[in-house]
Amino acid sequence: MKTAPEKLFARLGRYSRFARALLLWETYGPVLAAGLLAAALFITGALTGLWERIGDPWRLIALLATLFFMARSLHKSLKLRFPTQSDAQRRVEFDSGQKHRPIDVLADRPALAVEAWPAHYQKAYQQASQIKPPKRRDVLSPQDPYFLRYAAPLVLGCAMIYAAGFGFERIKRAVAPSWQSAIHPSKISFEAWIDPPAYTGRPPIYFKDGTKVAVPVGSEFVARISGSSNPPRPKLWQQSRGQFLPLTQLGQQSFEVRAMIDHDAKAEWRIGTRRKTWTLNTSPDTPPEVDFVDPPEADKRDRLVFTYRLNDDYGVEDLKIEMAEIIDGQSEVELFSNTLEYASVPLSSGSVKETDNTSAALDLTKHSWAGRKVIGRLVATDGAGQTAKSEPVYFTVPDKIFVEPLAKAIVEHRQLVIAGQNMAYEPEPRRTAAMGYFNTYEPELRLDRAPATIQRAALLIDVVTDAPDDIFKDPAVYMGLRNVHARLRYADETADLKGIPEDLWKIALRAEFGVLGTALEEMREAEAALREGIARRAPQREIDTLFSRYNQAVENYTEELRRKAMEEGNFAEGGGGGGGAMGSVDEIQELLDAIEAANKAGDTEGARRALAKLAALLENMEIQLAQGGGGEGGEGMEGEMSEEMKKSLEDLADMMGDQRDIQDETRQAERDEGEDSLSPQELAERQAELEDLLEKLAESLPEDLASAGQAGGGEDRENGGNSQGGENQGGETDGGETEGGNAGQGQEESRAGLEPGGSENAQGGGNEAGPPGSGPGSAGRNEPSGKSVEELLNDARRAMRESEDGLQAGRLGEAGRAQAEVLRELREAGKLLAEAAGGQQSGEEGEGESDDPLGRSDDGFNSENSEADIELRDNATRSRELLEELRRRAGEQAREKEEREYLERLLNQY
Repeated sequence: MKTAPEKLFARLGRYSRFARALLLWETYGPVLAAGLLAAALFITGALTGLWERIGDPWRLIALLATLFFMARSLHKSLKLRFPTQSDAQRRVEFDSGQKHRPIDVLADRPALAVEAWPAHYQKAYQQASQIKPPKRRDVLSPQDPYFLRYAAPLVLGCAMIYAAGFGFERIKRAVAPSWQSAIHPSKISFEAWIDPPAYTGRPPIYFKDGTKVAVPVGSEFVARISGSSNPPRPKLWQQSRGQFLPLTQLGQQSFEVRAMIDHDAKAEWRIGTRRKTWTLNTSPDTPPEVDFVDPPEADKRDRLVFTYRLNDDYGVEDLKIEMAEIIDGQSEVELFSNTLEYASVPLSSGSVKETDNTSAALDLTKHSWAGRKVIGRLVATDGAGQTAKSEPVYFTVPDKIFVEPLAKAIVEHRQLVIAGQNMAYEPEPRRTAAMGYFNTYEPELRLDRAPATIQRAALLIDVVTDAPDDIFKDPAVYMGLRNVHARLRYADETADLKGIPEDLWKIALRAEFGVLGTALEEMREAEAALREGIARRAPQREIDTLFSRYNQAVENYTEELRRKAMEEGNFAEGGGGGGGAMGSVDEIQELLDAIEAANKAGDTEGARRALAKLAALLENMEIQLAQGGGGEGGEGMEGEMSEEMKKSLEDLADMMGDQRDIQDETRQAERDEGEDSLSPQELAERQAELEDLLEKLAESLPEDLASAGQAGGGEDRENGGNSQGGENQGGETDGGETEGGNAGQGQEESRAGLEPGGSENAQGGGNEAGPPGSGPGSAGRNEPSGKSVEELLNDARRAMRESEDGLQAGRLGEAGRAQAEVLRELREAGKLLAEAAGGQQSGEEGEGESDDPLGRSDDGFNSENSEADIELRDNATRSRELLEELRRRAGEQAREKEEREYLERLLNQY
């Protein structure tokens, strides 16, 4: 707690400081008053917009006058004496009526011991205790009889409130030394709009009905002012922070400002007393949504096909599938934290807002993970960079199945190179005099430092190309492999291997399919590039270049197709333009012209549709050539077949597929494998549904088709057919007894399907041991039945009822035999329908004709009395398709583990 003397000294110190402030005001106030008043008046004019309104020269005159008065006052103040601390103490003592400077006495100390000093100090202490605060003196009244000293601050304060937010900007503009013309608010016009982000696809948003609009996040605010050659800057507030926007001059009296809008904002433009305000409310961009409709799987062209749906408020600009290798013991989250691979999914346009059940087909056969099981998900990215991911699914990345030994070897070399690209070369050894001090191509400086897989690939290619006369029929394949071998040998680092896997892939295609395969690959690459350019709305010059390349690739491909067709006798020079596989040249040119015209007209969707139609047409030409269906008559029959006949054949083929599924499920239930197997009761329900569908099909057949069939041979049908049926029944019963027996039967079926003469067992219905056609069952199958289509369908319905009864009673062996009979009856009915179709559309048919009336590659019905219901194709094509089917089934995760292991063992053998 302070003592009394301490309190006294503190009070005297406050009085002295206050007195000194009064002295400063009394000394300099009267001198500076004129300059301060002039400055207050000028600033008030600036804050109220007066100087903007009247402009120059009046603003400059006022500025110069203000500067004059301020300079004059400052000059006078420099001549005055600055008040000191002693002056302030004297002012305090004088205003309190105290003499002899008591404040100084209290601060002094005697130099010598004086007996009278205590009494003197005590008297000064008493005087100081009576001191009061100093008094104010009015020094401006003589100079300011009109009390401007009170009015000026009041007016200045009101002006500051009026110009809130724009005060500093207006003062800065008022004291600028440049010439400023007068601005008449009535002559000023404003215009403002919003430019949404380009990815939204929305047009500019204008302020039509007011000054408040909703804008997408990331939009650009644009405002223009006309009618002034030097307007002030507008101000934009975002997130409680304001900034003045820079002006861009468009014309002599026209200016523009732009600003990005990321949050709710307000823009304001003030000119004199006129104010223009725009309120901008932002609407957030929601992330996209994407998901699989049908999971990915491989199709017959070795593409990964799937169906997806997506939506976004402004459109998805990028879609890709994200893949991770499956590692045992890791969760889905852990799998996606490992190394990931991506494959782009083409979109129909540069930005897709919504799509449902859209199909996609990706060619991943060249991917380094081809043939591996992966987990994948779709990743969609919108224009704002927001991403969405679908639920993950498991699938096998399709790989292209090569049958030619040389092509298979080249693919293995390619895999070795791909593996080596992820490894580093060993450091280069220190050069010695024996090596030479220059960069050479010695193996110890190049190939010997490469990863082991690269060395092995180079060695294998060297071995394969050692004796070209016995292996290579195409010199391009040999030269390509030698080129790759040289590049592997002379590569100095991993970067030098770039492009080799792609080249090896093209060489493998050339070895497998010849020049046609190379032309097809080049055409598909050109098509993909053109499709991508159209989707992203590339510049016309780039589109023209891409279209020219695609046009040339199509011409090369069709020319090679024509050459091959002529070599195989499937193309007649004088055959006209509409009959065969090569009779669509005019249609190809029409579609090429349509693509070019649609693109030049800016019709992106039309160009995309024409491009898809042309791709389908070219693919159909390839299929017809592969099936030997390039003749004029074959296509004419298909083109003239009635829709009713087509539907009947298609329905019958679908029923056979469903019946085979029921037969597979019955065998699986008989072995009691897996928790996901259907129960016999559920299978009986499916069998009953299929019987109802067959009954409807039989009722819908026209009378001429229902009565189709060969006369005679009924007895042979009864005897031979039953004999064959018995043997088949026995075979299937044996196959269903034990798991091992069924596996053996399945292996024999698959092996038979891979052999030239063993396609019958691959279709189901195993015969007893012996060569094909050696038993009575084979005789019954090959001889005509003598039954009509209607009778065969009735027999199939009867066998379906027997299968249903057996399933309901739990007699799975009996049900299996009935299901085998169903398939035989349906197959025979299909053959008769196919023969009837041929008899209706053409007066005569070649005895060896084996074309599918629907032009399908499989699952149809042959018109010949062959031992299999697949078309006659070359062994390589048939083997390739069987291997594709085995790979597809082995990749289905829903199948039992034992079954998948068995299928993988089969694949390892072939």
